[in-house]
Amino acid sequence: MSMLAGRDEELAMVRAVLAVLVPRRPTLVEITGDPGAGKTAFLTHLLRHLPSEFHVDLTAHRWTPAALARLGRLSRVRPVVAVLDDAHRAEPAVAALRRLLGDAAPPGRLAVVCAYRPRQASRSLLHLLSDLGAGIRQMAVPLGALPEETADALLPSELPAARRATLAAVGGRLPGLLAVLAAHPDLVDTDGSVALERVAEIGPSKLLAGLLGPETDLADQSTRRALHAMAVLGEAADPALVAEVGQQRRAAAVEALDRLVRMDLLRYGADESILRPRHALVRAAAYQDAPVGWRARAHLRADAVLRRRGADPRIRGWHLFQAGRAATRHRGINNTAHELLTLDPAMAARLARLAATVVPPNDSVALGDVLLTEARATAAAGDLTGALRLAEAAHGAPPGPDTRLASAVLRADLADRLGTGVPALARLAGEHATTVERLRPQLSVAQGRLAARHGRWDDLNPLVSDIQAATEMETNPPLAAVARTTLAARAAAHGVTDVAGSELRAAEALVDAMSDRALAGCLDVPEWLAWVQGTVLDKEGALRHLTRAVALAREHGQAHVLPGLLAGHARIAAASGRLDEAISVAIEAERAGRSVGARPAVTIALTYRAMALLWHAGPKAAAPVGEQAVREARQDPTLYDIAVAVLSHIRYAQGRHAEARHLTSVLVQPGRMKFRRRDMQPKWLAGHAEFLVAGGLIDEAYAWSQRAEEAAAALGLEVRQAEAHLATASVLLARRNPADALVAAQRATELLADRQADLSLGQAHVAVADCLEALGESGPAREHIHLARSLAERLSSAWLLQQVVNAQRRHGAGQRRWSAAAGPDLTQAEHRVAVLVAEGLTNRAVAMRLYVTERTVEAHLTRVYRKLGVSSRATLAALLRDGGGVVLPANPEA
Repeated sequence: MSMLAGRDEELAMVRAVLAVLVPRRPTLVEITGDPGAGKTAFLTHLLRHLPSEFHVDLTAHRWTPAALARLGRLSRVRPVVAVLDDAHRAEPAVAALRRLLGDAAPPGRLAVVCAYRPRQASRSLLHLLSDLGAGIRQMAVPLGALPEETADALLPSELPAARRATLAAVGGRLPGLLAVLAAHPDLVDTDGSVALERVAEIGPSKLLAGLLGPETDLADQSTRRALHAMAVLGEAADPALVAEVGQQRRAAAVEALDRLVRMDLLRYGADESILRPRHALVRAAAYQDAPVGWRARAHLRADAVLRRRGADPRIRGWHLFQAGRAATRHRGINNTAHELLTLDPAMAARLARLAATVVPPNDSVALGDVLLTEARATAAAGDLTGALRLAEAAHGAPPGPDTRLASAVLRADLADRLGTGVPALARLAGEHATTVERLRPQLSVAQGRLAARHGRWDDLNPLVSDIQAATEMETNPPLAAVARTTLAARAAAHGVTDVAGSELRAAEALVDAMSDRALAGCLDVPEWLAWVQGTVLDKEGALRHLTRAVALAREHGQAHVLPGLLAGHARIAAASGRLDEAISVAIEAERAGRSVGARPAVTIALTYRAMALLWHAGPKAAAPVGEQAVREARQDPTLYDIAVAVLSHIRYAQGRHAEARHLTSVLVQPGRMKFRRRDMQPKWLAGHAEFLVAGGLIDEAYAWSQRAEEAAAALGLEVRQAEAHLATASVLLARRNPADALVAAQRATELLADRQADLSLGQAHVAVADCLEALGESGPAREHIHLARSLAERLSSAWLLQQVVNAQRRHGAGQRRWSAAAGPDLTQAEHRVAVLVAEGLTNRAVAMRLYVTERTVEAHLTRVYRKLGVSSRATLAALLRDGGGVVLPANPEA
């Protein structure tokens, strides 16, 4: 398609005017538009299609008095069209045109067509156009942006529609710019920015050079140098910066920039002291016009000047990358890359790779530093496997002692995130033989944290003195916070909860005192702190730190920690009863974990998503997710145990009691229990006891419940003690000892109150109600059932509600609803509406089924909700499905 597409209307207008030329009344046609609007192409196309008897003059150089006299004489004989292109920079021709049209208008038929850029029109041209006499016919034809469909058609059809739309937007839908983008679409990134690094790749381009037109031919060397400096600097620069980068005197640079502004190659920004190129493609053309060697050195000068000015490291990093091998100072490149770790990890990795190419071959220490930076940047960008390889390379450079330790710690952390934490722990332990004394606390903290995460408390014991020493390192708050958190985890595992709480508070204070920028560089610190806080049941604090860390990870592009942070958030939210939140965050954590290959995070996300689904929607929805979690966890013994424990509860809820007992029997084997998570052991023992009760193995269940009590008492965590008490209550009730069972259940209720464990509290209320009912105290039993039901509805927990309904049914209150606030019995009409709604029908569908209005259905349903004390269709469905104590009319046909 011709680049004149979309100008048919304008062409028709001009041709119609030129077809009727009147003697002694010259015609002036102005073709205006910004650079790239296609003015020259418009004129050329116009002249090709004029009648043959028209005479045209295309060159401004022929606008002389003699030429004008000839045109005047010729216009008496036949129509004459004289054309002046780029009138904005043809002063002699404008003066001649004034004499031709203003001083002595020719007697014949004459038309003048001139094209110019309004921004660059000289005063003399504007004065001429505004002061023409009444005898001159004038016509203005502005050439603006093309219609969207036309601009799209000028771009390669093989490109996707979205890509063509991006290119059209970048080109402002102007034909000249679209011609360049049609030939070089790769110049533009997906976000619509022009990538200068690709300018050198495309080689010399006449189309790209044509954006500058003859303007650079007219510019002197000083002006040309200022244009090249502006192209190197980017979208905005001040004269002083241009002068330094272009190696010009300040006065010369200012004068050159003024000329470039008058030529409309540069324009002022909102701040009139700042200049920017007319268009990103004009900058690209000027960038290509600059000599390659000079350009590389100019980037280095730009980096030096911007560093002195304290500019954004991302801008400086871009200049260093563009300088390429000319940037021979590897330490400066590596330092900039290090600054970019939390600002732009991808650029940090690119700079580190550049630094590696300029490191002297015999400088292994420098090479180790560069490889370590690249490993960190690669991890933050989301390539954990590649980062692990780089950390291995940095460790084997051989580097200096600090870099060696840092690479060993990074290697262990990445291996743990990828799912090979125990071998990484062993390798980290081997570093003690080579680590210098001053770095030993840092190594011990890293090793201790990894050991605590995997429940290997015996490995942690020899490290305690070094970890305690790290807590006193005031100059390194992240290290001190991790040390205190690790000591808190150890104290909790050994039942010293007061020490654990004290250490956690100190660690939390250190983290809270860190700025967002500082914390963004060590997000594993709040990740570990939140993990231990969740273990010792400080869930509010854990969620607060996780929320802050997740926001920072997203803002600063720290992809390597994001899956673990999200998985931890899902874990805490599920345990806190925030079920919808836990499910949605777990899905996001699984997606993030799979994108970077972080299998442990995927396993944790699946495990706690299954747990939340069990409470929220019941075992049918949770079972496939729980089974997938167990499959994913086979490589990690610790996570496998947790996934199996969750699956055992799902199987129990499904009524598969034998399978549930089998799963927990594996968890509670004495040899296995010695090395597994101590904080979870009372829960597993209590679960096994309850599953044994369901199978009728009462005596065996009692023994296991007592073991759960002992383990919980030794641990000192109140929720674990409550879970053990609930198991004991269940066993004692099965042994027909409701009085002692009530004591255990009430103790569990007291422990769970205000501990952010509302789901377990709901179960405790059900247990208390069962014990009270067995003792014949139906009134107090109904109160606890009502409390459990309120928790179930507030938490949207279908499974807890099911347990409540089952308890009510066990109590034999089939003639009256169990709620203390129960309303009157349902009428037949209300019952019919309730049943159909519980089946999943909409109000409109119910109305059609019962031959009533939709408003009648809404009224019945409102009364049903009020009488039964429910607030949702799902709760109503669960209540009716299991009886729920709803009183039906005596005569169902009435």
